[in-house]
Amino acid sequence: MLHIIKRNLDGHGYRLATAVLTFAALLTPGLWGLSAFAQPYPTKAIKLVVPFPAGGPADVLGRVVTQKLSESLGNPVIVDNRAGADGIIGTDFVAKSGSDGYTMLINTGSTTINAHVYPKLPYDLMRDLAPVTMVAAPAGLVLIAHPSLGVSSVKELIALAKRKPGQISFSSSGKGSALQLAGELFSAIAGVQLVHVPYKGAAPAFNDLLSGQVQLMFPSTVSVIPHMSSGRVRVLAQTGTTREPSLPNVPTRAEEGFVDFNITGWFGIWVPTGTPDAIIRRLHAEIARTLTLPDVRERFSALGVSPSGVSPEEFGTFVREDYQRIGKYVKRTGMHLE
Repeated sequence: MLHIIKRNLDGHGYRLATAVLTFAALLTPGLWGLSAFAQPYPTKAIKLVVPFPAGGPADVLGRVVTQKLSESLGNPVIVDNRAGADGIIGTDFVAKSGSDGYTMLINTGSTTINAHVYPKLPYDLMRDLAPVTMVAAPAGLVLIAHPSLGVSSVKELIALAKRKPGQISFSSSGKGSALQLAGELFSAIAGVQLVHVPYKGAAPAFNDLLSGQVQLMFPSTVSVIPHMSSGRVRVLAQTGTTREPSLPNVPTRAEEGFVDFNITGWFGIWVPTGTPDAIIRRLHAEIARTLTLPDVRERFSALGVSPSGVSPEEFGTFVREDYQRIGKYVKRTGMHLE
């Protein structure tokens, strides 16, 4: 092209044309880059990692959300169960995934507990994961007993446990879980000795409670509500500071004399640190909108939880405050894992 320009222009015009073409050549890669960056998100399937087995509370809530997200984002949002090591395996997978917005994590309060009870994790919760939003607002766990235990109140349970030290067991979703911490803190405050039986997830732990293999459990309301009317469990108390609307007749631990016992079940979504803020904002907006849909709210209500959808900043603040509170409880129970 330059030889054609040279043939038809004088020296001054030729130099000017050369400068223009050179500038255009330098600008073109940048324009291509901007064009690629401006491509709409998402352009492929998104993975939501659940670090627990299928059927547990995080899995159930995650599937409710992903179904709606797939519709609103125009691309599949797929649940990927990566259970093991008390949620650490799946959490670590997300922490080390690409920060492109195509891998998310849904996890529970076990994230802050693990940060205290394990001396060395393969990831740093505050450094390696960026908060997106809380899916289900904090709700008290519940203390349930198998009917064969023969107790109908916390007072009766404590009296029985003192008569039978080390003979009453409680199940949990795994070592280091909120369910274990609730049981350990109950034992420490009540001055009783319970036997902890860990499982690989809340679902198998709850199933063995229903069958009478274990006598006690401290699950979230998501697990309990469907069985409230069956008579297969007895709900003795809840761990939140106030009574949950779905359990208006169940006393709180504070009402039972356990003043400092604020262990709640909550569910939140993170992405790897470094994910562009624009993508985090888009994900938050879509998830928050999903949580306002009537059928989603109805489904959450049936499970005994309240949809949240707070901003990334508000969720990050909550996680930091929960981390501090849980640290005090872990110190009191002496709960540490290897």
